[in-house]
Amino acid sequence: MRYQPSRSQRALIAELDDALVSILPLARLHDSPLESPSAWEALDALGLFGLAAPESAGGSGLGALEEALLANALGRRLAGADVFATLAAVHAENAGRHKPGERTTPAFHGSAGVLAVGSGAIGPLLLRQREGGAALHSGPFQFRPVDGNPWLDPLLHLGDLGATSGQFDGYGLLRLRLIDAAALAGIAEATLGAATDYAGLREQFGRPIGSFQAVKHHCANMAVAAREAGDLVTFAALAIDQGRADAAFLAESAFAVAARAAIGNAGASIQIHGAIGFSDEADPHLFLKRARLLVAIGGGVETALERIAAMPVAQAA
Repeated sequence: MRYQPSRSQRALIAELDDALVSILPLARLHDSPLESPSAWEALDALGLFGLAAPESAGGSGLGALEEALLANALGRRLAGADVFATLAAVHAENAGRHKPGERTTPAFHGSAGVLAVGSGAIGPLLLRQREGGAALHSGPFQFRPVDGNPWLDPLLHLGDLGATSGQFDGYGLLRLRLIDAAALAGIAEATLGAATDYAGLREQFGRPIGSFQAVKHHCANMAVAAREAGDLVTFAALAIDQGRADAAFLAESAFAVAARAAIGNAGASIQIHGAIGFSDEADPHLFLKRARLLVAIGGGVETALERIAAMPVAQAA
């Protein structure tokens, strides 16, 4: 039984990751939280959205592990929520006119009803996660802004959801949950790297702040959290690919662990960056905002823990 990706699987994603550095620079998010049309074209040209789609549908037919590694890389670059929804949409059954790479908007329940995340040029499909399942809806949709904050826009109030054009079965939900978990694990890893890099550069009292015990402890805790999240995500992906009975338990656990790691590491990174970490022009706050958004779209940690608690003992063994 394998617990980790193979060398060839890591090499494949490493090549894609190199391309993402130039396509999705973090600096872009200081101008807009949305991905530009050129970024969407570049992501599609790389074949990312068809990576896990079956070959019969024009995809590459790769497994959950490759998709999780890709979602992890996208998470490190803070890809938009609609990028992850588009990645996941190929796992919906009877998706009708949906094809790999056709842009999708994610939606989730919020205190004000149903909320959606997407751009002003909404794509033809909307992915709606809610307790009990997920589905694709085909437009046209009715939207109106609910907040003027550029990081909450486009947070939109939904009117008519339109027709259901695809449903996620049990397997599709596993893949959707895995993508959410992998993206959050990527954020946990990226914030660890940013914090340790800064701790090695920033000096106080003539020494790098990373040499101070308090900062070392923060970085060590971040490293443990990121490693736990990353390893659990890849283990869950392998369990899905191998058809293990505990795949659902592992995927839900990976989401819960990765969510806490992403939010915790993002907060610790802000603290390690000190005063600059709280400023709008710096990057640390971008990770915390995106982590909280992705956790909300995934339904929250408490909901994941409730699903885990409701699983039969044999499934979690």
